[in-house]
Amino acid sequence: MKILNLTLVFLVLLLSACASKTTVHVYAKYLDSTQREEIRNAFDSSQRYRVKLNELDFPASVTENTLLYSLILFEPETIDIASNISATAGFTVQQIQGLSKGNHWYTKNSMALFLLPKSKDNKIIFFRQDLVNEYKAQNCSEATSLHLQKDGSFTLEMATKNTGNYMVVGVWKYRQYPFLE
Repeated sequence: MKILNLTLVFLVLLLSACASKTTVHVYAKYLDSTQREEIRNAFDSSQRYRVKLNELDFPASVTENTLLYSLILFEPETIDIASNISATAGFTVQQIQGLSKGNHWYTKNSMALFLLPKSKDNKIIFFRQDLVNEYKAQNCSEATSLHLQKDGSFTLEMATKNTGNYMVVGVWKYRQYPFLE
């Protein structure tokens, strides 16, 4: 009787694992809201995947649309299907790799899509999102720091011997490489 109960529990767990959808983690940091909706709708319409959009940084080695997948997928064909869904949404996957890329690892029934925005010339050198940070001057007679905010505002703080501390607040724009306005 005990063996029968254990066997039933095992079968229920096995069937529930097989019935779960593959999770697709979409790295959408560089996509605008329209592109995010396109990719989400494409995957949602297939009803085969659970989609999670995030704004995490890409590994430095990712320079093109990349699909990273777990080696423990319940259905291996989900890799090709996900690649085709992405291409249908306008994001052709150029590289497919198992398990890890940089410090990003995928296990269980999951995969990741690192997507770069669609552009005519495909020569995007630097993204605005990558500039958001705090910058500090080094080896200068004056202490200076520049903090670029995600909302487009900035704070420039300076400490000089003659005028003391002062701060400038304003708005920054990144319209064309390599100029920050």
